[in-house]
Amino acid sequence: MKKLYISICVIAVSCSANAQTSSNVMNSMSSAKEFNELVVSDSQIFNPIINNSSSSMNIIWESDFTDPTLWTLDNSGQNGGAYGWSIDGTVDGWWSTNGISSTSGGNYAELSNGDAQQASQMLNVTYTMTTALPIDIGAAIGSPNAVLSFEEYGARFNDLQEVQISLDGTTFTTIADNLNYSVLSQSGGAAYANPTAREITLAPYIQANTSSVWIRFSWTTNYPNSSTNPNVWIAYGWYIDDVKVYESPANSITMTEEVIGGWWVNYLNTGGLGQDYTFNPIVQATANPYAFEAVITNEGSVEQQVQMYAEVFDGSGNSVFNSSSTANTLLSIENDTFLCNSFFTPSNLDIYSVEMWSIADSLGQGLVMTYSDTATKMTFVTDYIYGKDNNLADGSWRIGRSAGGLEVSSTYDIYADADIFSVEANITDWSVPGALVYAVLYEEDMTGGDPILLDQTDDYTIQPSDLGAWITLSFSSEYTLTAGTTFRIALGSYLNPLDTVGINTSGVGNYSSQGLYDKDGIYSDPVGTPNWYTISDIPMLRMNFDPGNPNAISDVNQTVFTTYPNPTNGIFTIKLGEVANYDVTVNNVLGQTVFSNTTKGMNTIIDLSSFDKGIYTVELKDENAIYTEKIIVE
Repeated sequence: MKKLYISICVIAVSCSANAQTSSNVMNSMSSAKEFNELVVSDSQIFNPIINNSSSSMNIIWESDFTDPTLWTLDNSGQNGGAYGWSIDGTVDGWWSTNGISSTSGGNYAELSNGDAQQASQMLNVTYTMTTALPIDIGAAIGSPNAVLSFEEYGARFNDLQEVQISLDGTTFTTIADNLNYSVLSQSGGAAYANPTAREITLAPYIQANTSSVWIRFSWTTNYPNSSTNPNVWIAYGWYIDDVKVYESPANSITMTEEVIGGWWVNYLNTGGLGQDYTFNPIVQATANPYAFEAVITNEGSVEQQVQMYAEVFDGSGNSVFNSSSTANTLLSIENDTFLCNSFFTPSNLDIYSVEMWSIADSLGQGLVMTYSDTATKMTFVTDYIYGKDNNLADGSWRIGRSAGGLEVSSTYDIYADADIFSVEANITDWSVPGALVYAVLYEEDMTGGDPILLDQTDDYTIQPSDLGAWITLSFSSEYTLTAGTTFRIALGSYLNPLDTVGINTSGVGNYSSQGLYDKDGIYSDPVGTPNWYTISDIPMLRMNFDPGNPNAISDVNQTVFTTYPNPTNGIFTIKLGEVANYDVTVNNVLGQTVFSNTTKGMNTIIDLSSFDKGIYTVELKDENAIYTEKIIVE
């Protein structure tokens, strides 16, 4: 894997009832100012299940919870039901009323810890559910090639949901957890799909003759250093059903950690961090063409020859590029990073989608081929806008706070010289008009020191029309960003008796670097010492290289309206930044109008489900200007 100059960790900034929405509790960081090694999710920790039918499986052990005696529950002195694990067909928790929609139905296991709405959660507890008897994998298949699968439903807050195994019934090893799921909070995140199928390969943890394996599901807080705070003990609920242990198929591959910016390998050739950019100026994309990389794992019981493929489609759905990697032989349970041999240099401003997949020659004879799932990534090649967010708010950071002011930042690699004129930031809809914000430009110290301050805008006063919308913060003059250098932009605010302003976040930066500057030292020990931290949330914070109009917002970055969801199945909502009258037009890629109307409400629903899939332009027009945004119908 890759050693990074800037680490990415989830941290949080509050434990109050109105805690930070996207990262909820402060991590204990002994040396947050140092740049550390990045550890990205391991495919052994979180791996979607391959659709194997029961008829094709050699099942070693299974439980659909019809027989509760197959499990031993330890509920830290509680009686189950509203506190701890319970096995039945009745919902006991406060958050969900329907339970898990599992394949088998009937009974399931459920984890609860009081009612967060009533603040009745128990503190300092660990709830476990363990197989009552060991599973003899060695006698069943004579090899370590076993897979644990199960179905689950729930949501992540500040809790830690772990899957563990033991070979002696006493010492347990964690083999999966919930930390790859987004945090569900008041302003963003989501529950797990109901149900979500999980699969974990057991071979790394057992031997061919292992006769005793215990499986455990464990729940506790993810922030033990804050264990006196009730918020870290909130459980939205965790449901488990249809647990199986079965023999690994002979031929199976998975592809994970797909990137297009050079994160794993190509950053060594181009410099910088190799981050993925969803909004990429064409001069940067030309200087640093898209590189297609992924981690591929041989989850079969025999060695396989594996090759990765990538294909790029433009906004009209036309294939414009394809490439493949060199074939590589992977032993059973082995993984490696694959890189396609040629890179994509876009020639036009457009929305591009990238499909990536891998194929294994299972017998080495070109006769039996095994395919991975196909991953799709999207990028907008722009004229002047440089951004990493997904363009749809799913969380936020409070930066103007009663405890002190913060700066939320995002790091950018510069591959071709560019002049930055302004910074674009998306303001939360709960911000208070009259609050002050400012933008900052830093240069990264790649040796490990704090970012170096280069320029700062004047203070900007938040207006009512800015809530839930983009604002532009211009520097007094352009600043030249030199190729081969890494920079950071930030949005900051000040200490205020009220929590006054926030910036929206969009996506989790597994393949990019973001930061938090605690300029008043409200989280330092001792309090008052400024400090930098790393965060996982991607702030909706973009560079603007437009020399003609530094205050302009492009068609993928504008202040008047947003559209969601995007991509869509055809039905989407236009959300206005403020109530106003607009003529609404939707055009297809040929420029033909497929929808027209007028709107003045804050939310307008458009239905294009009867039209062809593709990219459409949504246009709002008033007497002063025309505002546009692309929408993708899938």
